[in-house]
Amino acid sequence: MPQSAISRLVELAKQLAPGSVSIIIDNLTAFQKFHAALPASVSIGVFIKIDTGYHRAGIETLSPDFPSLVAAVANESSSEGAYFKGFYSHYGHSYAGSSEDDAAKGLIAEFTGLETALKAVPGGFQGKEKLVLSVGATPTATAAQNMLSSSSPRVKQFHDILTRLKTQAKVELHAGVYPLLDCQQIATHARPSNAPSQPGFQPLSKDAIAIKMLLEVTSVYNERAKPEALVAAGSLALGRDPCKSYPGWGIVTPDLGNASATSIYDESGDSTGWIVGSISQEHGILRWEGDKQKCNELEIGSKVMVWPNHACVVGAGTGWYLIVDSGEEDKEVVRDVWVRWRGW
Repeated sequence: MPQSAISRLVELAKQLAPGSVSIIIDNLTAFQKFHAALPASVSIGVFIKIDTGYHRAGIETLSPDFPSLVAAVANESSSEGAYFKGFYSHYGHSYAGSSEDDAAKGLIAEFTGLETALKAVPGGFQGKEKLVLSVGATPTATAAQNMLSSSSPRVKQFHDILTRLKTQAKVELHAGVYPLLDCQQIATHARPSNAPSQPGFQPLSKDAIAIKMLLEVTSVYNERAKPEALVAAGSLALGRDPCKSYPGWGIVTPDLGNASATSIYDESGDSTGWIVGSISQEHGILRWEGDKQKCNELEIGSKVMVWPNHACVVGAGTGWYLIVDSGEEDKEVVRDVWVRWRGW
């Protein structure tokens, strides 16, 4: 919570129902400054951010400053102004995982960390409602689907701790890119990629990625050792995040100018197809990987779609989403336009 944003946040909260806005804090000074600047007539929830191993933001429950932070937030809670909403964890290092078990362990570790935090709440605390324990990075949130359908030994451990927590608090899963997915998420293998779809479970594969970036081919270089093509999108559009499962910044889908391709790059199978093989600030270079004889030659002016490595970065660089419906017969008709809220 940047201190410079408090006044704008207050003005936003005034226009919404009480309690619609919450903040995340991890130290006492930040909370005191926020509390002092908050009018009593504006009701904003306060989550205490717990560091469960990511070490980006958050306070460890073993910190000597932790009890005083919890006590201050709990003591200042009221029906108006700031009130104690709960504890929040973001297990961001779960992106480095490579298996269903890695993701499940991460989810359980988040629960364990917030269970420890809950024990620090003063016994006499009477909040507006039950505290919320909010957990999740996309791999750990997606692992929750495994807990409904898997025979993993982690399932019992998961349900045991979840049952304990639900007697004391509300438990919620949060995750930013979970509704969209991207190549980084597929690389975590946080849930099976080829299991049958069923209520509460969808396989984790590129077909489930809900965001594609539309790029235009501006030059082609079929004479190079590996055929290449220049596209009008570089690091400003695609981000600079690599993906651990393949050497590129995006994978070209079987749409539009690449619809006639006989092979689509698959890092876990046939590594033959177009990828974004390198990027500069304004441009990217598509590179054909695998058998050159299978290359689907692109043309100048062709449009291609790319599954990005990092949906968050791609979304932040664009002004809107063009919404299509894969359930319709014509999957390329734009059904709606969603305007992005962006900027700092």
